[in-house]
Amino acid sequence: MIKKIFQYTTAAVLISAAVFYSKNNNRPKNIILLIGDGMGLSQVSVSAISMKNDQFKKFKSIGLVNTCAADKLITDSAAGATAYATGYRTNNGMLSVDPAGKILDTVIDIAQSKKISTGIIATSSLTNATPAAFISHNGTRKDEFGIAHQILKCGVDVLLGGGTDFFLSKNLGGKREDDFNLIDSMKYAGYEIVTSPEKLKGKISNKKIFGIFGGYALPHAKERNYSLGDLTSAAIAKLKMNKAGFFLMVEGSQLDWASDINDKKYLFEEIYDFNSAVEAALKFAEEDKNTLVIVLADHDTSSLGISGKNNETGELDVVWATKNHTANLVGIFSYGPASENFTGIEDNYIVGRKIINLISPNFGWR
Repeated sequence: MIKKIFQYTTAAVLISAAVFYSKNNNRPKNIILLIGDGMGLSQVSVSAISMKNDQFKKFKSIGLVNTCAADKLITDSAAGATAYATGYRTNNGMLSVDPAGKILDTVIDIAQSKKISTGIIATSSLTNATPAAFISHNGTRKDEFGIAHQILKCGVDVLLGGGTDFFLSKNLGGKREDDFNLIDSMKYAGYEIVTSPEKLKGKISNKKIFGIFGGYALPHAKERNYSLGDLTSAAIAKLKMNKAGFFLMVEGSQLDWASDINDKKYLFEEIYDFNSAVEAALKFAEEDKNTLVIVLADHDTSSLGISGKNNETGELDVVWATKNHTANLVGIFSYGPASENFTGIEDNYIVGRKIINLISPNFGWR
């Protein structure tokens, strides 16, 4: 009897695994993951309703994601991003380590083991929670000076974002209490340092690229003469040189910050800026034919509501339920090979596992 139970259990596990992996035969060469931090379905609705060239309308594979952390119903960005980066849930505030502190392999680690090129872009500091979950391992997201040290060894081919506060000592214009100049250290680690986004245009360097364009973050979208789409296009131009493919994560970090303070104008400008990155990714994917584009959020912020439209200005009117994160499900939008894997309602860590499985089908889950 026990033997039969074991046989039935084994068969069930094998069948379950077969179902999970069966859709992954059509594996993409490249994966572009775009994360709108705090981008709930209402923020997506703002884009779809108010933008003439809205990119979300192009997606046919659409689903919903449950964003819970391991220890809380409502996640923070660290735990939310860790679920996508590693395929495991962790506690709020923790970066790519499990609740006990054990280091978890990230999609970046796994891609690099397959000789696949990697890139990270954020409108926050590169040491902030979402990008940090992909390129560091830390028990607390607050250790941004320590995370900057870890980035020295991350080996990512393209890094674009803010962060001079955490890479430079105070006497060099940063906020480090020590005497480290980690930007110089990145140079010694083999990176070409780019301090102006304009210098990325037309640049196809043989070196890895470290572009750092702000202290705590990039300027707000309205204050820049470049878009997140421009940065995305520049990264793709570099990463596509690898015949083995690439993985690129792009974060619109400041959608969350605008929602945190219920600032409609700030939010709308960041939504439009994020839309430019989605457009750049889709344009490449449409031309390449072998690139999967996934757009989602780590969590919803503010539970925004669209309450009407100003007849004089044409602007949408909005209301806010809170200035905090919520447990609302968020949308997931995908295009390209294997996009059918990302429909329905899924937990965030399952989305992470599906992404990793496309890069390494034989990856073993504990």
